[in-house]
Amino acid sequence: MAIQARKISSLLRESGFNVFEVETNPELPKGSRGIAKMKGFRTIIRLFLFLYHLHKVLPHVDVVYFLTGFFNFFFWVTYPALILIKIEGKRVILSARGGEAGRFFRRYGILVKPILRSVDTISVPSGFLRDVFKEILNIEPTVIPNISDLQQFSFRERFPVQAKLLTTRNLEEMYNVDCVIKAFKEVHYHFPESLLGIVGEGSQRKVLEKMVGVLGLTDCVKFYGRVEHAEIQNVYDQYDIYVNASNVDNFPGSILEAFASGLPVISTLVGGIPYLVKDGVTGLLVKMNDYVALAEKVVQLVREPDMALRLAQNAKGECEKYSWEHVKAVLFPILEN
Repeated sequence: MAIQARKISSLLRESGFNVFEVETNPELPKGSRGIAKMKGFRTIIRLFLFLYHLHKVLPHVDVVYFLTGFFNFFFWVTYPALILIKIEGKRVILSARGGEAGRFFRRYGILVKPILRSVDTISVPSGFLRDVFKEILNIEPTVIPNISDLQQFSFRERFPVQAKLLTTRNLEEMYNVDCVIKAFKEVHYHFPESLLGIVGEGSQRKVLEKMVGVLGLTDCVKFYGRVEHAEIQNVYDQYDIYVNASNVDNFPGSILEAFASGLPVISTLVGGIPYLVKDGVTGLLVKMNDYVALAEKVVQLVREPDMALRLAQNAKGECEKYSWEHVKAVLFPILEN
C-alpha cells in the first residue's frame, strides 16, 4: 500500500492536484518511545497521532483517498478515520486491498457493512476483490488498477531463459516462500547451475535460511533482505524467471514488476492472481502449495525457450493496462465528481 500511495501522490501532483499525505503509522515522538514499549501502547499512540494529523489536514482538502487493508488494520485505523472524515463532511474514496478480504467480510461483515456503505466510492485493484465485495456484502466497487511504473522497469527479453529464479515477497507464512525453495531443490537437480534470489524480510527468514542449509542449497540461494523499491529493478535484471507460491493474495504488484521487466511468471492460482495472470498466455499457474508442479513449470520454460519468450511478450502487453495513463482515465472522473 505504501508504494502505491507514494506513486499516486506523486502522479496526482504532477497532474496539477494539491495533495497532502498523512501516514497511518507515523514516527513516535521521542518522549513516548519508552511508554510505547509496553504492550498495546505503540498502536494506541500511533492511532492518536494519525487521527490528529488527519484532523489537521481535513479542512484543507475536498477528497480523501484512503488506502486500507483488513483485519486489525481496518478496526484500529480505517474505522475511526472514516468516522472522523464523515464528521468533517469530506468525500472519501476507500481504496480497499488484501487477499483475505473475503474471510474478513464473512467474519465481520455485520460490523463493517454500515461504515462501508457510508463511503462515497470504494475502489479495488482487481476483479477478484470486486467480486468479493459483490458476493458477500452486495456492494459494487470500482476497479482502479494498481499502477505499474513502466518508466522504472525496463523490459528485456531472455532468450534462451536460464534457470535463474527470483521471488520478491515478504517472508511470512502466507507467501509460502518455503514452497519456492522446495521447488528450486527439484529444479537444481535438473540444472546444477541454477540460482534462486529471495528478496524480502519477515518472521520466516531464519526458518527459510535454515531450510536452505538443510537442503544443501546455500551456495546457490541468495537472501537479499529488504531492497528499496527504487533499486529493485537492478535485482530483476539479474534473473530470468519469476516464481510466486503465495497461499493468499489479491493483486501482487511484484508480478506486474516481473511482467514489466521481461521475466516469465509462474505462480500459484490463488485469490486474485488468475485475474492478473492468464494461464498459458501471460504466465503459468499451478495449484497452491504444489512445489512439484512449480518445479515442472520452471523446467518446461528452460527447455522450451520459445514458450518462455511468448509468455513474457504477452505479459508486457498486459502490463500496459496498469500504466498511469490508463489508471487516471478511471480515477480522474471520480475525483472531479
